[in-house]
Amino acid sequence: MKKGVLYTFGASIILIICFIAFVLPSSLSRVADKQEGLVFGTYKGKKISYEYGSDFTEFLSQYANMIRNQGQEITQQNQYQLYNYAFNSTVIKYQQEEALKKAGYEVPQDSINLKIKNYFTDSEGKFSMKAYKQADPSYIEQITNSIQESLYTGRYYDDNFGSTETFGSNHLFGLKTSKAETDFLNNFGTEKRAFKMITFNTSDYPAEEKEKYGRANPQKFTKYDMSIITVDTEDLAKKVLARMEKGQITFEDAITEYSEKSYSDSDGKLSNNSWYQIKNILQNDEDVAKVTDIQKDEMSPVLQTLIGWSIFKKTGDDTAPDFSNEDTVTDVGNYIGIYENAVVEDYFSDVAKKFVSEAKASDVDTVAANYSMATVETLAAFPLNYGSSSIYDTMDTNTIRALATADKNEDFLAKAFTVKLNEYTDPIILSGSVVVLQCTSIESVEDKEAKTFDSTIMDYDQASSQAVVFQSPDLVNNFINVYFDNFINTSF
Repeated sequence: MKKGVLYTFGASIILIICFIAFVLPSSLSRVADKQEGLVFGTYKGKKISYEYGSDFTEFLSQYANMIRNQGQEITQQNQYQLYNYAFNSTVIKYQQEEALKKAGYEVPQDSINLKIKNYFTDSEGKFSMKAYKQADPSYIEQITNSIQESLYTGRYYDDNFGSTETFGSNHLFGLKTSKAETDFLNNFGTEKRAFKMITFNTSDYPAEEKEKYGRANPQKFTKYDMSIITVDTEDLAKKVLARMEKGQITFEDAITEYSEKSYSDSDGKLSNNSWYQIKNILQNDEDVAKVTDIQKDEMSPVLQTLIGWSIFKKTGDDTAPDFSNEDTVTDVGNYIGIYENAVVEDYFSDVAKKFVSEAKASDVDTVAANYSMATVETLAAFPLNYGSSSIYDTMDTNTIRALATADKNEDFLAKAFTVKLNEYTDPIILSGSVVVLQCTSIESVEDKEAKTFDSTIMDYDQASSQAVVFQSPDLVNNFINVYFDNFINTSF
C-alpha cells in the first residue's frame, strides 16, 4: 500500500495525509474472533476482507483517523462512506499491484535506502548511521516494508499520472503532452455562437391529429371482449385446452385452477383488450388473427405470449372505436406516444419547416405570434463543447428544459455549428421537442489566456482509469449487501 495516500473512486482526488499508525476501529471487534473476516468481494480471486491485518482494514483505519483528525465524529451516517472508500481503495491497490507484477517491476534497493535515510537523522537533519544502528531491528523492518510497498504502487501512479518531481521545467514520469496538442486544446472553443431557438413541445400534439390517425387506423383500436388462461409451459397449456375441448372442465373453472392471470383480472377477463394491446402480448405477430378472428364463445389454439402460453376465448362482441369519444382519442394519443412517436415528430417537423419559411420572409418574433405552439427563446453564445467538458465554457442546459441533453446530441451540435449567420437549421428532435435554431451571432474569443491542461487531463485520466477497474469482469463486488447485512446497526 502506498503509505500516506488514500484513493477515492469517482472523483479524481488523491488525499495526502501523514503516515498514520494503524488503529483498528472498535466495531471490528465483532468479527475479530472469527477465523475469517467478512469478505466484501474479490479482485482476480484475491479477497477484499474485513479482518485484522488486511489491506481493506488498514485503508479503513486511515480514513477513520483522517476524519477524527479533522475534528469530526464518525457516525452511522458517514460510516458507510468510510467503508466504501476503503473497499474502492483496496480494489485500486490490487489492480495496480497486478499491473506492476505483469510488468515485472521490482523496487531497487538503492531507492529504499535513499528513503530510509530520512528516518534516521542527527540534529542537523543529516543521515546518522549511529541512529540507524541503535534502532530496534523490528522498527527498521517495519519502515523498510512500508517504504518498499509505497514505492511499488507509487511506481504505477507516477508512470501513469505523473509526479511532483521535476527535471528543469519538466515533470518527471507520467504521460507527456506535445506543444501541438496543447496549442490545439487552447485554440479549441474559441468560436462561440448565439441563437434564437424556436421550440415545439411534442406533448402539444393536437387532438384532431390523434383523431385523424385513429380514423386512418381503426383496427388498432378495436376492442375485443376476451377471457384468457395463461400457464408457464406449452405442454400444460395443451393439456388444459384438451380437457376443455373434451368437456372435462369449463373455461371458467380452468381459469381458477390453472391460470397465472398474467394478463387478466382475477376472473380471467383480458385487461388490455385493444387490437394493438393483444398484438403486444403475443410472441408472434402472425398469431393476432388467431385471436381476433375467432367467433363468440370460441377458443383460440395454444399461443405463446411474452409471459408463458395462453388460450383466449371470445366472450362478447367486438367494439369498433368511436373517435368522437374523448377517451378513445386519448387512447390513440397514448398509443402514438409509446409506439409511433415518429408520427408526432414528423408532424412538428413539418410545422417547424412552415414556421421557418414564413420567418425568412418576415422575422421570428412576428411569425411566432401566429403559432400558439411555438416558444421562442434566446441562447447565449456558447462554444462547441460535447458533453460540457469543464475545460471550456459550456452551454446552459439547466434553464431551458429542451436543452437538458443538447450538449450530447450530435445532431443538435452539428447543425448549430454548421449553419450560416442569420440562417436557420433543419428541424432537430431534442428531449421531447422539435426545435429549429437561427444563428444570430458568431464571435471569436481573442487573447484567451493559454493553459497547460496538465492537471485537468491527469484528473480525467484518473477518473477513466478508476471507472475501467470498477467495470472489470475481474471484480466481484458484493460490498453493499455485505455492509448492510453486517454493519447497518453498528458504529465505530
